[in-house]
Formats: sequence, structure tokens, C-alpha cells
Amino acid sequence: MRQILTILLLLILLISCKNEGKKTEVDSSNQTEKLNKKVDEYFSALNKIGKFNGVVLASKNDTIIINRAYNLNQDKSSTMYVTTESQFDIHSVSKLMAHYLIEKFEIEERIKKSESIRKYIPDFPNGNKITIEMLLNHTSGLPRSLERVKEDEINLSSEQIVEYAKKQKLLFEPGTEKQYSNVAYELVYFVIEEVTNKTFAQCLADEVFQPLGMKNSGAHFHLKEKNLKNLAKNHEKHNTVIVQVNNILSDELKTARIFSTASDLNKFLNHIKNEPYASLLQNKSDVIEKSGGSDGIRVEIYTNLEHNYNFIFLANYEEVPFQKTVEDFAKILENKPYEVPKELNRQSIELSNEILNKYIGTYSFADMGNLELTFKVENKNLIVYQDGEQIATLKAESEITFFDDPKEPESFEFIDNKSGSFNVLMGWKGVKLKGIKK
Repeated sequence: MRQILTILLLLILLISCKNEGKKTEVDSSNQTEKLNKKVDEYFSALNKIGKFNGVVLASKNDTIIINRAYNLNQDKSSTMYVTTESQFDIHSVSKLMAHYLIEKFEIEERIKKSESIRKYIPDFPNGNKITIEMLLNHTSGLPRSLERVKEDEINLSSEQIVEYAKKQKLLFEPGTEKQYSNVAYELVYFVIEEVTNKTFAQCLADEVFQPLGMKNSGAHFHLKEKNLKNLAKNHEKHNTVIVQVNNILSDELKTARIFSTASDLNKFLNHIKNEPYASLLQNKSDVIEKSGGSDGIRVEIYTNLEHNYNFIFLANYEEVPFQKTVEDFAKILENKPYEVPKELNRQSIELSNEILNKYIGTYSFADMGNLELTFKVENKNLIVYQDGEQIATLKAESEITFFDDPKEPESFEFIDNKSGSFNVLMGWKGVKLKGIKK
């Protein structure tokens, strides 16, 4: 009798476990479906108001939630038309790949991040003060872009880029401040070439694309394998008309002109979110992410280690409200409150000259190559000048926030800098850039 009861209990436990497993699978499936609907609703709304053309991919707990293309023009012959197989230029996302390679090489004892760049470029000015780690973390003091280049930058070789980098004036003592620098990463690419005796692009193909099965990734230059099959063409809005612009520009450098697909980039994220790389690449929020872009293109790859999700969006039309889209995408996947995009119709208020006069002055934007904008008050309006030419008449939305077009989210927001003056945050193509008053 006791033996029969034991068998019955075991059967009940087995049935219970089986049913619990089915319930878990159903719950997971329902969660995936709900997230799919939320993501699709968000990007469909963004597409409907003319703010997104591109591809979206998201996964959570290693399950694909969505992998879909959104097109403003459904005509497949349109230059804007993309599919999930489209290859997008990823621009600065290649910096994250370079950072990964440096970490990989250090683990393999092929390099040390603490080394000065004098080891690889012996005659680099102040090279004994600049480490590879400073290059990676944008604390080298090197400027954002090369200055005083005499020819089209796209024609420069790696050696020529290094020679121009040697001529750049340091913005600060290495290691004391932080300033985004494309020049610094050109030196990272050069160091990788010196370590591997391969071009940076070829090194990526051999060390990243091939091992991870990223079969639709490659480079426009410096790569033996030519696998460009379905390039997404870049687009901008000129006044009210959307126009195609060149993917490769004369003022860009060709060292890291990498292209990829959403699916391939997801493979890369799935690799680097594992140890030992996760701890080496994540920020203080347990996130590994990188954005990229140029004229007519915006790219974001993002993985959250705490909540175990990835997302990628690739836009071949630069009107996407970039920063807000990144923030909202994370909120959706973490089940936090967010707002579905809708068409704007901002309302203006009138401010006194006393308030407006506080913002008069010239502001320098380091992240835009030290672009300078001058604000003046004319006829009770705040006017923006660049190089002496009027570029905008701003309307006040509040005492500190001003806009040009009521249908667009871009703003100028003046921030008290606690020293009796103001700095300004400029919304540009969905990104906020800080301007310091001179």
C-alpha cells in the first residue's frame, strides 16, 4: 500500500511540474507578444508622423521580440525602402567594436591598455602621457576632429591620419578631463593595425564577423571580402522634401567605414554581454551601448545586462528623435511608463526683454567641433546667428525653453551655470548638445 501511495505522489508531482512548465512557456509567450505590440505601436506611430524609416530589432531573455522594417514609402523601388536584410553604415558603433578588440587583446596578453601610445607611435607629441585606455575613454585631450587637413579626408591613409593627429593641439592635460574624440579612436584603429599587422577592417572581419557568424557585415574600404549586397541609402529632409544624400562623404575618414544588419549587430551584442567582456564594456547603469550617425543616418545598439534585453534601431533618415527614442525603447522593454509618439503643435508665450537679455551671448558647442552660435534680442525675439548669418528666430515655450518649428521637438534650453550666467542645451537631430557661454 505504501509503495502504491509513493508512486501516486510521484505521478502527481510529475504532472504538476509538467503543467507548471507549460504555464511558464505560456506566460513567456504572452509577455513576448505584449512587448512586440508595444514596440510595433511605438515605431508605427513614429513612422506615421514621418520620423522613422529603418529597421528595429529587440530581444529579451534571448527571445526575439521584433525584427521589422518600417518604410515611409512602400514603393520597393524607392531609394528609402529597406528590409530586415538591409545593410546600414554604422559609423561610430565601430568604436565599440574597436574597444572590444582592445579588451580581447589584453586578455590574450597581446596589449596593455595602460601602455602609452609612444610604444606604437614613438614620435607622437605628449605620447608618453597618453595611454590606450585614455584613447578608449575619451580622456586623451585630443580634439573631436582633425583640423587643418589640406585634402579630402576620405583619401587619407592610416599613416597620413596619424601624421595629422600629431599636429593637433591638446584640449587639456591627458587624463584630467573628458571630451569625445574621433581622432583618439583613429589612433585606436592604428594601434590595432600595429598589433595584428592587418587593417582595422580586416581585423574586424577575422576576429569578430567570421567567428560570430556576422555574414552580412563588412567594410567599404581596406577589406579583402566584398560582401556589400543591399546597402541602405541615406536621406535628409531639405525644407519639406526628403532627398537622398551620399553614404560616403569627402570629410569622413575611411578607416572604419563599417556596415552591418540589425541581426548581425544583435549577434555582436549577445557575444559582448557575456563575461569577461560585459564587466569591461558596461557603464555604471549595467548597459553597453553605442550610437552612430552621419548625414542621413542614425544607428543605436543597446544591451541592458540587469534586465537581459537588447535593442537595435537603424534609420536611413535622420529625422528620428534619437535620444528620446533610445530612452523610450528602454522603458518599453522594462515595462515602465512611456508615451506613444504623436505630432507636435507647440505653443509659444511672450517674454519680456529683461528675461531674454539674460541669454544674450556666444555659446561654443565642443561636441560639434566647437561650433559657435550667437544669441541676440531683436524686436522682442531671441535670434540665433552662426558666422554672422541669422539662422533662426526662436519662440519661447517657457522662460528657459525656446523652439524654432512648432512641429519639431528640437529646442534651446538655457541652464543656470551657478556662476551668474547661463549655458544652453541644444536639441539637434534628437540629441542634446551642451553649449558653454564664452
